Amino acid sequence: MEAEKTSYRPFEYLDRMEGNNHIVLLYDNLKYADLIIARYIFNGLKKGESCIFFTSDNLEKVRKRLSDEGIDVESLRIYQTERDNENRPDALSLLRTIREEATRGMKPPYRFVGRTITDTETIEGMKLGLHVEKTGNDHFQEFDCSQMCYYDISGIERSMRDEWIKGLLNNHGHVIYASEPDKAVAFETDLLHEEE
Repeated sequence: MEAEKTSYRPFEYLDRMEGNNHIVLLYDNLKYADLIIARYIFNGLKKGESCIFFTSDNLEKVRKRLSDEGIDVESLRIYQTERDNENRPDALSLLRTIREEATRGMKPPYRFVGRTITDTETIEGMKLGLHVEKTGNDHFQEFDCSQMCYYDISGIERSMRDEWIKGLLNNHGHVIYASEPDKAVAFETDLLHEEE
């Protein structure tokens, strides 16, 4: 599947996005997540944005995944983060460091894809992840970028699932659920908040 050519319901929503957006991508099948991630990167490259994929995963596997979706991996930066980010207590400092190091030598506008906290299988990891997401969202304007955070919901710690998903939705402006084509959705998270 190539994200540029495939028809998939959330693409229309993603293609309409302009400006700096904070997006959360939830998925339970990496195949559909990669479609969305590749389309998001493809759209940024088409607009002349500097695209950065940050990950603690194996870089060659990430390159292959993106390449398999039709992305010229030489046209973006794949930035390796440390796996021990979970042990860093200052979330804002961590996020600023990643942004500064990952964009060194690049020109704005910036388009990021990634996640800083990978532990969603423990309560402690999920709490830290929510703290980092809230901090990032509270300071999002300062980072002057567009960013897609992605999370596999199939292996998350169950007792905190509802609180964690609610926290993610509260700290992002948009949500995309990448799943089977008839279940996939994308919308602004403001639609979930009651009018006051």
